[in-house]
Amino acid sequence: MSEGQRPNSLLEQFDTAYATVTLDRRDIYGVPEDTYRRIATLRSVVDECRDPQIREILGMVVTKVARLVQTPDHLDSWVDVAGYARCGVMLLDDRSI
Repeated sequence: MSEGQRPNSLLEQFDTAYATVTLDRRDIYGVPEDTYRRIATLRSVVDECRDPQIREILGMVVTKVARLVQTPDHLDSWVDVAGYARCGVMLLDDRSI
């Protein structure tokens, strides 16, 4: 695909995004091996939660926490943590109705 030309297929769009996202993420979140080690460690505790839906929400929270360890000033991760926390409260609120 030549420069300035828009990707046509979904695969071309994916490949275009993939070419930049992996570099951006390494700059923001650090070495993937370190991040995934942290996530796995935190998930081992979260996996003790008996509620499958809450467990998944907590899993997303700890993913963001693991990233914040590397880059604590990354506002997007803080916003995501707040969003997942709200999802958890929404789920609990729906169950109480």
